[in-house]
Amino acid sequence: MARGRRWWTVPFGACFALVAVPGDAAELRRLEVTPAQGGATAVLLLSAPVRAAVRDVTAPDGTPARVYVDLPHGTRLGRGALRAVPASAPVGRARIGVGEHGEVRVVLDLESPATYRVRRDGRRLALVFAPIAESKAPAPPAPPAPTARAPTFPPRPKIVLDPGHGGHDPGAQGYAVEKDVTLAIAKRVGLLLGEKLGAEVVLTRSADATLPLAARTERANAEGADLFVSIHANASPHPRLHGVETYYLNNTHDRGTIRLAAMENGLSLPMPARGGADLRYIVSDLVQAAKMEESIALAAAVQRGLVGHLRARYGGVADLGVKRGPFYVLVGAYMPCVLVETSFLTHPTEGRRLAARAYRDAVAEGIYTGIARFLADARRARTL
Repeated sequence: MARGRRWWTVPFGACFALVAVPGDAAELRRLEVTPAQGGATAVLLLSAPVRAAVRDVTAPDGTPARVYVDLPHGTRLGRGALRAVPASAPVGRARIGVGEHGEVRVVLDLESPATYRVRRDGRRLALVFAPIAESKAPAPPAPPAPTARAPTFPPRPKIVLDPGHGGHDPGAQGYAVEKDVTLAIAKRVGLLLGEKLGAEVVLTRSADATLPLAARTERANAEGADLFVSIHANASPHPRLHGVETYYLNNTHDRGTIRLAAMENGLSLPMPARGGADLRYIVSDLVQAAKMEESIALAAAVQRGLVGHLRARYGGVADLGVKRGPFYVLVGAYMPCVLVETSFLTHPTEGRRLAARAYRDAVAEGIYTGIARFLADARRARTL
């Protein structure tokens, strides 16, 4: 193979591109994101050529939500690599982390649709991003060949349900108290999963107990859970807001989501400032980047199941959709994980409904339906 610069074009939706470069353990000295010809270029400067894997994860609309670069085991982080990295559209945020086994991962979150190319020039590895104009977006790529790996779940999956808040933390309050509503719903979901699917169900709390956010995913990891579902009830200072929404873990610039995450996280700010280096968020990125597609699929299945079940029984149920958000309770999970905001406690109709057992049972049945559909789809995909 001739020496010199090499280019690969990676279409949006692609899941793997390999940049094969010989070399021993090296040091990542710097990460830069700079504007370039209407887009942006992310450059990894290393002390020596390395073998790097470049992958992306798609959002529900089929465009990349993030791109990440895995460097080989043993790659070291130089001091320059730990500096904050300014963003440049379409790259909304850039981070670096080290996994449990020593692998270095660079994560690039995209704030708008883009294509990218991978370029190697000796010790420099560059990803060149070009935004996609909505009016000039290319046609969707052909469906991939059936070689993609589907998630594997045992015949009797273990599912950890997390009733939000509890004990000294009442959560949101309106026509009912969130900690009471979420516990009642979680118990009912667990009963349905056990009776109808034969699933092994674990609740992070089964009584009105105070439980730190980090302890919830730690429990799921310790149990070796296949899925983690955190159940919540929404609230707003605007009493007319209502509806159902489901979240997966990722960063966002949406102010409404950031305010909601701050409320659920019990923080004045839900995330470190851009360029910050909160270790749990970085490590979670390393783990969840590989699980994001499954988490998105789980969130979509739960949202469809919950909205469909409620609409068949109640009027005025608003579908607020599947969204991404920086919810701390999902950080660190080793399995697909989602957070469900079942309805608004502060809305005159939904708040009164959440205070009634019949509606809470309907919510539980909808969540069960979504989880069951996700598991069935995953098993069916394995047989293709």
